[in-house]
Amino acid sequence: MLIGERIKQLRTIQGLSQRQLALKAGLDPSYLSIVESGRRTNITLDVAQRLSGILNVGIEELMGVESGDKSGLSDKSVADMLKTFTSDFADKLRRMEIVEIPVRGVIPAGNPAAEEEIDLGVIRVPREVVEGKIDRVFALKIGGESLNGDGLHSGDNVLIDPDAPIIDGKIYAVRIGGTEVLARHVYKENGHLRLESSNGEYKRLLATDVEIQGRLIYQMRKL
Repeated sequence: MLIGERIKQLRTIQGLSQRQLALKAGLDPSYLSIVESGRRTNITLDVAQRLSGILNVGIEELMGVESGDKSGLSDKSVADMLKTFTSDFADKLRRMEIVEIPVRGVIPAGNPAAEEEIDLGVIRVPREVVEGKIDRVFALKIGGESLNGDGLHSGDNVLIDPDAPIIDGKIYAVRIGGTEVLARHVYKENGHLRLESSNGEYKRLLATDVEIQGRLIYQMRKL
């Protein structure tokens, strides 16, 4: 069960409306609506603590943390089980922690354009998305509609992993001819790369002078 479903279920048991719970927890009602609808699948530890207090449940119950396989209880001491549970719970919370990734610029998902790295602030994503490579990944803002068949639209933010290997069909940020950049599905073909969109209005591109900037690993839609 997703965190939003658990919150809704517990809220209903307490006889609270979505707005009442949000206000009691000091949250924007629209934020809680997004969480309960499943459009946001994680919350911060601070928010979890506030909600668990109001809903009269332990934070581990709210977050859906399981204590492990009960069939192994007889083989472990209470101290060992508590240590394992605490470690697993702490690890899950750490992975759900929100981290900030810089948005370096706009990448065309349309016709090629000259690359220009600019500061567009940051986006906030769960740590587990960038685990082990937080200092390497970066975000770009999509400009154009050539990938709208993949649910990517102008204004959406995407995370790029510069160390990801090339896998046919995946979406990559690429630089063509040393200056032009764009986002496309990439395929290896007879010594060159075939770049394709998921929008029929854009033609496929065949190129040999292509530099892969990184693979798209996460999408954050514009609200």
